[in-house]
Amino acid sequence: MSNPTITFRLSKEEKEFLEKIADFNDLSLSDFVRKETLEAAEEQIDRQTYKKLMEEHEENDQSISHQEMLKELGL
Repeated sequence: MSNPTITFRLSKEEKEFLEKIADFNDLSLSDFVRKETLEAAEEQIDRQTYKKLMEEHEENDQSISHQEMLKELGL
């Protein structure tokens, strides 16, 4: 069973540029675009998750200073 195919349009210059970068990385154009697209999507999810968690942390901040931590630990 073959993998699904996605088609998108590029200018001739964009295609040539991507082909050069793919070749530089010793990848086919398809492998290069797949790799970079998936990595970009994962990074976007990571940034959104980080932003959401930081907002939650700021709303319910229970941070203590280093000195307070040492005092609580009896050090």
